[in-house]
Amino acid sequence: MDEKNTFDTLIKKYFDYPKPVGLIKHLLEIGANSDSIILDFFSGSATTAHAVMQLNAEDGGNRKFIMVQLPEPCDEKSEAYKAGFKNICEIGKERIRRAGEKIKEEFKDKEGIENLDIGFKVFRVADTNIRWTSEAIKTGQIRIEDNLSSDKDALDFNPGFTDIDVVYEIMLRHRDFPLTSKIEKLSHIGERTYIFADSVVVCLEEKVTNEVVDKIAEIEPKPLKVIFRDSAFDDDISLKLNTMNRLDVQLKKHNQGKEISYRVEFI
Repeated sequence: MDEKNTFDTLIKKYFDYPKPVGLIKHLLEIGANSDSIILDFFSGSATTAHAVMQLNAEDGGNRKFIMVQLPEPCDEKSEAYKAGFKNICEIGKERIRRAGEKIKEEFKDKEGIENLDIGFKVFRVADTNIRWTSEAIKTGQIRIEDNLSSDKDALDFNPGFTDIDVVYEIMLRHRDFPLTSKIEKLSHIGERTYIFADSVVVCLEEKVTNEVVDKIAEIEPKPLKVIFRDSAFDDDISLKLNTMNRLDVQLKKHNQGKEISYRVEFI
């Protein structure tokens, strides 16, 4: 038995009253446009996401969905828990994965179906990854003098962070960029340098060299903002100023001497 094709049946075992895909799809047809963003604050098993993908496959729409769900634990006696799902969010994520693949299979002969977007990103509410602004320091749970470490990551970021988490957090703090903005790793510059929305460079390198600066200046189109780690300059004000001057000179050089508008910030 193909579990992808039986997941709808399983959902009915996991939930007493799951929302019908057909009903949600009908409501979308009535109240949403082909490029609407659909928000469901009580996502449950992610029926709304399923319906959005289904309708996009049928009419070629480009609707997007945002599903919000508390990580409500599954009862240990429930069928969902026995199947390995510890909370409702896990069920929803798996539902979206399987539904997307199932829809693509159902419409495999339809022209352009390969362009159907069935991808999604998962975010959870948590404290900041950036240590200097974390609640632990604000409330005195961590004393700054206890963290004067040569390990810059331990100094700058909270335990369990990843570079991509930091980049997403910075993007979210800007408020001007949607969660679907592209994030790209700029491996030709360094192993810890990224750009999001083709607009903001986030350089998490522990040391900013002239080579790193020169390569950032070569990026096309020119970034609107470049963000460095303050610790990358080791409290050397002269080094920081020289780096900023070099970036400015190199940007003008690659812009044929013209003034360009950009900002530099530090974390």
